[in-house]
Amino acid sequence: MTIKAFIFDFDGLILDTETPEFESWQVVYRNYGFDLPFQEWKKCLGTSKSEFDPASYLEQLIGHPINKRKVEHDQRVIGLSRIVEMPPLPGVEKMIKNASARGIKLAIASSSSSDWVWCNLARLGLLKYFDAICGGNEVDAVKPDPSLYRMALAELDVHPDESIVFEDSPNGIIAAQNAGIFCVAIPNTISVQLGVDHADLVVNSMAEIDIDQLVAIHSERLERK
Repeated sequence: MTIKAFIFDFDGLILDTETPEFESWQVVYRNYGFDLPFQEWKKCLGTSKSEFDPASYLEQLIGHPINKRKVEHDQRVIGLSRIVEMPPLPGVEKMIKNASARGIKLAIASSSSSDWVWCNLARLGLLKYFDAICGGNEVDAVKPDPSLYRMALAELDVHPDESIVFEDSPNGIIAAQNAGIFCVAIPNTISVQLGVDHADLVVNSMAEIDIDQLVAIHSERLERK
C-alpha cells in the first residue's frame, strides 16, 4: 500500500521542549527548597498535566497553599527563554522537506495546544510544509487516547495503513497504535528513560531514517498481518 501521510508528534520529537520544560521546573522547585523527581514528572510526558500538575505537587510538598499562577509564570519564563533559542532536532528539517517534496501529506498530532505548535513551527520556518495541525485543545481526550491521530487521519483524508507516525513518548506510541497506525519511535534524552520498545520501529535519530527503507519496512509489516 502506498504511503500517503506522515504524522508527527511535536514536543520532544520536532523540538526538544521536554528537556528545558523539566529543567525549568527543577529550578522553580529548588527555589522552594525541593527537588522534582523524574518519576513524578514522567507521568505528564506525551499527555496533559491532568496526569501530573507540577504546581499542585509542589504545593503538596510545601504543605500549605501557594500562588500557583506565579509559580507557573516563573517556570514559563525560564522554559520559554530556552526554547525560543532551540533548533529542530537532528534530521527533522530534512525529513519534513524530503517528504513534502515527494508529495507525502504532513500533519502534527500533539497533546499541546495547536497555537503552541503553530507558533513554534512558524519560528522554525517549517509551518508551510504541514497540511494539518491537530492540538490537544481540539479533542476531548489527549494521548494515550487515539483521538488526535484519528483527527489527523480525517483532516488528511488518509487511511491508517497509508500513514506512518513519528513519536518519542510511550503515551504517544500507544495513541498511534490504538488508531491503527504504524509508529516509529525516536526517543529523546528524557523519553529514552521511559521505554519505547512497544513501537513498531525504534531509531536513535530522525537523521537515521531513509524514507524508501522506512516505506519498505512498513510494507513488510502490513504483509505479515
